[in-house]
Amino acid sequence: MATQNRGPQLLAIDISFMSLAALSNALRCYVRLRMVKAFGLDDWLMMLATASFLTYSTFSLAGVHHGTGQHHAHLPPTDVARAMNYWWYCYLFYCVSMITSKVSIGCFLLRISAKRVHTYIIYFAMLISVVAGTAFFFVTLLQCRPIRYFWDKGLMGEGGGRCVDVEVIVGLAYLYSGFSIVSDFTFAVLPAFIVCGLQLSARAKMALIPLLTMGCIASAAVVARVPYLGNFRDPDFLYSTTDIAIWSTVEQGLAIIAGSLATLRPLFQIACRKLGLSTVPSRMPGGGGASPAASHALGYRRKASHEPFAPRGYKMSAFVRVEEVGDTHGSSCEDPDGEVPLDAPPTAKLHRKPSRHHAILRSQNSYGDDGDSEKNIHLASASLGSEGESEAMRIVVEKSFFVTDEKRASRGRLG
Repeated sequence: MATQNRGPQLLAIDISFMSLAALSNALRCYVRLRMVKAFGLDDWLMMLATASFLTYSTFSLAGVHHGTGQHHAHLPPTDVARAMNYWWYCYLFYCVSMITSKVSIGCFLLRISAKRVHTYIIYFAMLISVVAGTAFFFVTLLQCRPIRYFWDKGLMGEGGGRCVDVEVIVGLAYLYSGFSIVSDFTFAVLPAFIVCGLQLSARAKMALIPLLTMGCIASAAVVARVPYLGNFRDPDFLYSTTDIAIWSTVEQGLAIIAGSLATLRPLFQIACRKLGLSTVPSRMPGGGGASPAASHALGYRRKASHEPFAPRGYKMSAFVRVEEVGDTHGSSCEDPDGEVPLDAPPTAKLHRKPSRHHAILRSQNSYGDDGDSEKNIHLASASLGSEGESEAMRIVVEKSFFVTDEKRASRGRLG
């Protein structure tokens, strides 16, 4: 005999995915605000999607309390009307949650996309998600006239209003599911091509692809829900549509959880080091030379090449040193005690002559200039790395700050 009350099943699914979605989005906000300091449009949209999903789940839980998951014959008419009213609200917040979560995932991919064709594909997937979701939102919102006739049909009688043919709702549900599957699988396949084009190590790429691809696993819930869409025709609505409600909750929860997990790589790295699973510290900015936008989107903090708060009258000298592994001397800019006199001239920093296996590249930058010292260092380290591949060498980047002659003179006048 079939279960007469499936409300507890829906209740468990609602509570589980509410908790997981809220936790994952909170971690995403922490990473983006406190660790990466790059809170963008995709993060705001995912916050809106989470808020909408929590509202959806609240109405779903209230509906279970009043009879969702039970047969109409076992419920008083007032409870049927109240549960149907909550179902109508679930329609609306489901649409808002899915539209904003899909657009958020698309915006996230746009931040790391470097090829125009990838950008066009992402915009197309976002467009069909918005169009299909918006159409479903307004059709379900205005399917009955007056609107309250959707849930008060049993109390108002057959002549109290009218609704669109249920076949329109069923057909639109199939159409929306088809568009959703297309956009989800687009977001599933495309990240692999995007990450392969980034200047990252092979290990970093292999770690990123699964995280990015998780943003579309909600499509599995869409596929699982398709066989039950015909139950919209059943007059015993609250019981027959329980499977639709369950898979709709799973779909929204997976979209938010997976979309948030794709941004938590810095947190995963810290957790792995704390647990002893990794002894290699995370490199910031992205050690492979990813673009600034990709560095922010993937969870790196990129240090600016110019320090706006640095006082005028100081210079920065930075150079790349390549030395043999095991060489404890190398070319140094420090005195034997490890201290660099503040008033030492810049030319005093590089007196040591490099050996045959040493090379020094220096880039001086005065604050307020247009030069980008970090870019020069990156290029220098890349060229030195290619020359030293055949020998056991290491690259060391050092930066020192010096007092300019103008600053020294001004100090003399003040003295």
